[in-house]
Amino acid sequence: MVSDTTDPIAAYNEFIREFRNDKGNYLYRESVQKMTVEGGVSLLIDFNDLIKFNPELARKTIDEPKEFVHQGHRAVAEVVEIEDADYAFTTRDFFIRFFNLAESETVPLRKIRAEHVGKLIMLNGIVTRATEVKPLLIEGFFQCIHCNEIIIIPQAESRYTPPHHCENPGCGRAGPFKLLNEESKFVDWQKVNIQERPEDLPPGQMPRSVTVLLTDDLVDTIRPGDRVSCIGILQSIPDFSQKGSGKLATFSVNMNANFITPEEKDFDILEISEDEVRQILELSQNPYIHDRIIDSIAPSIFGYRDIKESIALLLFGGVPKILGDGLKIRGESNLLMIGDPGTAKSQMLRYVARLAPRSLYTSGKGTSAAGLTVAVLRDADTGEFTLEAGALVLADRGVCCIDELDKMRKEDRSSIHEALEQRTVSIAKAGIVATLNARCSIIAAANPKMGRYIPSRTAAENINLPVTILSRFDIIWIVRDEPNQETDQIKAQHILRLHTIGVTEHEPPISMVLLRKYISYAKSNAKPKLTEGAAKRLEEFYLEMRVAGEASDSPIAITARQLESLVRLTESHARMALRSEASTDDAEAAIRILKQSLKQVGIDPETGIMDIDVMMVGTSTSTRSKIEILMNIIAELEAENKGQAVSLEAIAEKAKDSGMNKDFIERNIERMRQDGMLFQPKAGYIKRT
Repeated sequence: MVSDTTDPIAAYNEFIREFRNDKGNYLYRESVQKMTVEGGVSLLIDFNDLIKFNPELARKTIDEPKEFVHQGHRAVAEVVEIEDADYAFTTRDFFIRFFNLAESETVPLRKIRAEHVGKLIMLNGIVTRATEVKPLLIEGFFQCIHCNEIIIIPQAESRYTPPHHCENPGCGRAGPFKLLNEESKFVDWQKVNIQERPEDLPPGQMPRSVTVLLTDDLVDTIRPGDRVSCIGILQSIPDFSQKGSGKLATFSVNMNANFITPEEKDFDILEISEDEVRQILELSQNPYIHDRIIDSIAPSIFGYRDIKESIALLLFGGVPKILGDGLKIRGESNLLMIGDPGTAKSQMLRYVARLAPRSLYTSGKGTSAAGLTVAVLRDADTGEFTLEAGALVLADRGVCCIDELDKMRKEDRSSIHEALEQRTVSIAKAGIVATLNARCSIIAAANPKMGRYIPSRTAAENINLPVTILSRFDIIWIVRDEPNQETDQIKAQHILRLHTIGVTEHEPPISMVLLRKYISYAKSNAKPKLTEGAAKRLEEFYLEMRVAGEASDSPIAITARQLESLVRLTESHARMALRSEASTDDAEAAIRILKQSLKQVGIDPETGIMDIDVMMVGTSTSTRSKIEILMNIIAELEAENKGQAVSLEAIAEKAKDSGMNKDFIERNIERMRQDGMLFQPKAGYIKRT
């Protein structure tokens, strides 16, 4: 028999003691026993169980949560007292916490309206800001300093409320009163800001956010960057005039949380049904699974197979490692596309932002250093500084797509150095010294410095990016728009088919929805390790490439940084097939991708020989040799001129014999002038600093 809801405590008490699950176990009675053993204070209730047992009580809890949730807390305390009287005596408060609210009670942040105020609802979003945990006074013991009378005042709505006058009939004075801290009742309190998720944000709209108040055991359970589900009571608070004229007729809303939990602990694990798991496992057994995944990435974009393969490897990612001495090695890869305008780079990034289970897209001039990393903001109520997470922190455990990287301001762009390699974001501002996780893969796109890519120049000379950033990308692709009658015709037909029919010639082998879940499942369940054969093959390739640079004047073809990239790519290739071991075939696939990338960006344009310094340092070995000769020529001409500045014509004339043309001389003199090695006392003349 179900208790009458006119006595909520009895109704909750009966539910906790009498509810049985499908197996016939007293689920919540056992939970209370477990709670007392583990020292907990909160009883978690699946709201669907409450609906099954007592629909009327469930409805009243939704409609009148302020009263019914409070009575639920008292009911939990009563049951604990029956189960373990000693524990109930030593612990002052117990709580009933609900999770798994019905879909109808889940309100998008953008859809919060007046009708939801005072109701129990669920919100989903990203935590962007969190204050420190503070003690909140909920019951104050005040002592009159004249007669020592003790007055107990409950503190409502988080406002400090001292007594108006002394309650002692013989005194009756209006104070002052002393707060007795030891006798007063405090609870832990924290304020967090929850914002709409990027994928839920309509185009051209500002993201909406709600302040959520956490108390007791809910504090410090989430951090900025977490995607959370929050259940609580929506309450209204009056707005105050900025001109100081008091309260306004409009109200803002915040939520008093009953329960809050991160949507994921490690990876963004999507809801995957048993049928979908079966599909995923069947797909992984297909011998052509890698080709099927690659063909399913951005199917509406023609060609670019190598780029799509590297994107697939990046989405699956390698396995991060923590060494014995505490050193961390990242498992996430970084990818950069440098290319001519109109080569679908931005479309590729947009597709990845939709495909990756946890991703963010940002672009060029609209991105600041604080927006990318972390901002320090002053709290409007308390005046204290708090941290607000930026794009790289919000994309933790996912993918951050940065378009128009070359258009960003130099000082803003430099903020991603740490995130690219260390996978953290550090900040030291306004007395706040903190390090936040930014364990995301980064895919970036940029245009060449001169508008179009010039093959006769190195990658570093073609793009307006410092080599310190270039060297941190595992794979760099040059996307060139070269006229070719055969491929142009196929590309034109592909584009026109999309515009006329709206579909590609061949449907993707794996749908976008299933591919998202495949990636999520792989990242959660597959942790491949290098086999001896794979490690040996990577070692052979590394040594083979290094041997070429043993001579004193030879260029270096590869460094240890590329070897680490190869390990990540090998693990990613194995993870695509849900394998627990990375084989020699996986190593070969990783070597092929890296070789293709190095052929584009790691080749010295003058000699045609592979030289990693082109990307790592910005100048090839042959160019550095010529620059050294050029500096010697300038020094000799200065000596002949008795230390005076020398003309560019004289330098060009003397440098002819060393095989340097005028364009090379002017370009490198300008670079050395910007670096402070040379200066120009007057037009057409150069002198060493």
